[in-house]
Amino acid sequence: MSISISDVHDAESSPVMWLDHPYRDGMSSLDQIAITIDRQGFDALDHETIDVVVALAAAADASPVLAEVFADEHEPAPVRERAFGLLAMQITSGRRRFALAA
Repeated sequence: MSISISDVHDAESSPVMWLDHPYRDGMSSLDQIAITIDRQGFDALDHETIDVVVALAAAADASPVLAEVFADEHEPAPVRERAFGLLAMQITSGRRRFALAA
């Protein structure tokens, strides 16, 4: 399965603009990725798809730790699944996140 940023919006748009309308075709690419993970596991995702999710997460100021866990092939599948679910919520929420000072 290969989903690229160009699959979800035109080449002139940024990933952030796509985030404003995640359900324009009834099902977002994130939904399709979730279904693939559920039915076939992470092995069914290619590196490009994982990179797109990580790029969307960065564009949405989602947690970089969650993105790292999601992309790490050495993490157990249940941990990666939870990370993906939380990332998908952060990506589609449209809310900016701010790092707290220590």
